[in-house]
Amino acid sequence: MFYRRDAAVALAVSTLLACAGYATAGTTESAPTITLDAAVVAPADAAPPGLLMQGLDRMGVGKQLNDAKINFYGWLEVGYTVNPRRIGKEAPLFPGPFNHEVGNHFMLNQFVLGVERTVDGKKFDVGGKVEVMYGTDSNGIHANGLKLGNETSLGAGDDASNDDRYDPKFQFDITQAYVDVGVPIGNGLVIRAGKFVTLLSYESIAPQGNPFYSHSYMFSAVPATQTGILGMYTLNDQWSFKAGITRGWDEALKDNNGAIDFLGQVTFNPMKNVQAILNLSVGPQNEQDNSHYRTAIDPIITWQVTDQLKLAAEFLYVYDGGMQGDGSDGFTHAYGDVWGAAVYASYKINDYVTLNGRVEKFHDYTNTQNNQQSGSGAHNYYEITIGTTITPFAKVKEISKALVIRPELRYDFSEDRMYSIGANGNSPDFFRDQWTIGCDVIFSF
Repeated sequence: MFYRRDAAVALAVSTLLACAGYATAGTTESAPTITLDAAVVAPADAAPPGLLMQGLDRMGVGKQLNDAKINFYGWLEVGYTVNPRRIGKEAPLFPGPFNHEVGNHFMLNQFVLGVERTVDGKKFDVGGKVEVMYGTDSNGIHANGLKLGNETSLGAGDDASNDDRYDPKFQFDITQAYVDVGVPIGNGLVIRAGKFVTLLSYESIAPQGNPFYSHSYMFSAVPATQTGILGMYTLNDQWSFKAGITRGWDEALKDNNGAIDFLGQVTFNPMKNVQAILNLSVGPQNEQDNSHYRTAIDPIITWQVTDQLKLAAEFLYVYDGGMQGDGSDGFTHAYGDVWGAAVYASYKINDYVTLNGRVEKFHDYTNTQNNQQSGSGAHNYYEITIGTTITPFAKVKEISKALVIRPELRYDFSEDRMYSIGANGNSPDFFRDQWTIGCDVIFSF
């Protein structure tokens, strides 16, 4: 393999801490601000420091941290989703907002603490990031070999019978742990090594820049994180590139097949208010199978039409030459396609309220027990979501985006009976549609 399996994250953590005193003076970086262009991995623009950094500054260490370009940050996300058909208090909404979401139940989705040091690619520089998450969202994003506790979590290479995403309800996860090295080539090359959030998907794990509490189906069709080496280079104001190799989808200290894959991204800004992104992932992803390749193509377009109106569209196509089945029909490989498209619209009414909308169609092919409901491995899903993003303290500079409230109304439907309201191992009932009402609160610090 391209680096030692059991040392990847440990190397990222130790190097990041070691380089804390290495930096030269630089600008203050804010906590990561993920825009709707969440697939773009780039340093956050200069902004007022977060509440945690403001507190450290009052303790007398702010200047030293700023000079070293070190930023401590975090956030808390809590929410509640109501499914009117839900039977049993712990019924998962599947397929649903986050696939591991539990309806009619208070969720502590994410409590995240992080530290980062941004690097200057125009000179030799060392930095990186470590993020640790606690909550219910951690349960659905564990990478293979990096669950902090019982090693029976559902990862890209794990059997579904070992899925323990609901027990315990709250779990830890090391979401990101990587080292960045700046190399003074051209406009500046940055090499990233470790575990990082995938380039794929318009939506991101971090909730701040997503328009909704719930996620698209396409978000759940791609990996949450990847572990590997990534090179990032900005050619000019219009073109930037990212390319590298990883251990695969949601693989970390363990690898389900011992193979590597390619991960790449091309970003094109034809004009100031338009951005086009093309994400690509190619490689073996299935359990103990390094000969069948999975190819994911993920183009994303955003258009800031006016100061108030922003439009975006994402398209996803995934071809799996060796998709894993559950073995119920006597074979474990099937050739299948997953594809989808979503259109987003956001309209800023004022500094306090933004209206958001999302329309999506998603098609998947799976060889699972869901076939008992539809008689086919192919399923089509549709969802329409409307909601608002409310920032109560938008006019207060120091805490303008510290508190965000996002109520939403979502309607899912399918051509087959795919929406279950069963719970606690009881025989479930299936329906062709599903209404949910949800709201989350995000406090960033």
